[in-house]
Amino acid sequence: PVGTGPFQFVDYQTDAVIRYKAFPDYYAGKVAIDDLIFAITTDPAVRAQKLKAGECDIASYPAPADLADLQADPNLSVMEQEGLNIGYLSYNTTIAPMDNVNVRKALSMAINKKAIIDAVYQGAGQDAKNLIPPTMWSYDDAIPADKYDPETAKKMLADAGVTNITLDLWAMPVSRPYNPNAQRVAELIQADWAAVGVTANIVTDEWTTYRERGKAKDRSGAFQIGWTGDNGDPDNFFATLFSCSAIGVSNYSSWCNPDFEKAIQDAKKVSDQAERTKLYTKAQEIFKAEEPALTLAHSKVFMPMNKKVLGYTMDPLGIHRFDNVDVAE
Repeated sequence: PVGTGPFQFVDYQTDAVIRYKAFPDYYAGKVAIDDLIFAITTDPAVRAQKLKAGECDIASYPAPADLADLQADPNLSVMEQEGLNIGYLSYNTTIAPMDNVNVRKALSMAINKKAIIDAVYQGAGQDAKNLIPPTMWSYDDAIPADKYDPETAKKMLADAGVTNITLDLWAMPVSRPYNPNAQRVAELIQADWAAVGVTANIVTDEWTTYRERGKAKDRSGAFQIGWTGDNGDPDNFFATLFSCSAIGVSNYSSWCNPDFEKAIQDAKKVSDQAERTKLYTKAQEIFKAEEPALTLAHSKVFMPMNKKVLGYTMDPLGIHRFDNVDVAE
């Protein structure tokens, strides 16, 4: 590939390693690191072990359960910041029974979000009552938090004529800050839904295939997915994830609501932030009323590294930059 960045691509071994070398003609001058190697290690516990053993210098996306041990290691430092992210559960709103808003609300009400956040995020996550994180402008704090009420959920399902059903519950095969352990989240939701008469069939797949299958308009069930913002603008969440044009791309709920669509598209046409905030507030109210997805959690992002690493800074958009990084001898 042709580019003007600080590193040049060397090679890629599928699911194993990506190698780069410093670009000698980089416009800002050759960087300090001669070789940049990404060892692809999908298991966060193994990444942590490699870091502690000195087999790598930085290990991204640590499991919350490993944080205390990493923070206690005298050879390591652990950076942290609030994540510009969201982990959520998308309902396919075009297929029964999830085409019924009351069924979607009942399924959400049956889920004990606090128990999930406590067990899976272990202090690194907070309840998400909106699609956008609370650090982003236009966040509507007046939106009520999701209520955990299995008895009411059971009644709502019965009133909708939905009893003793089986639904697919999709679990991401990878760990991300916005969802550190989707399999465990699925197991907890499975138990919660069982208590209201819903049998959850947990489904997963290889990451690329998982996302492709999730985009299909006829995909059944509820789909775990998440997002880390690209640019800090609310449009990057609302339109990217739930606009009508995102169906088949990144709208895993296949949800197209005219009022929501008008609000987010109108917000693109004005530059006044106060006016845009009013439109995004309306969008958040519609989203909560229609429940195309259960917004699960926003997380902190942690970056553990060897103390020999110098100059690394965390990017709020989740980008890993090494142009200003060096490793002390």
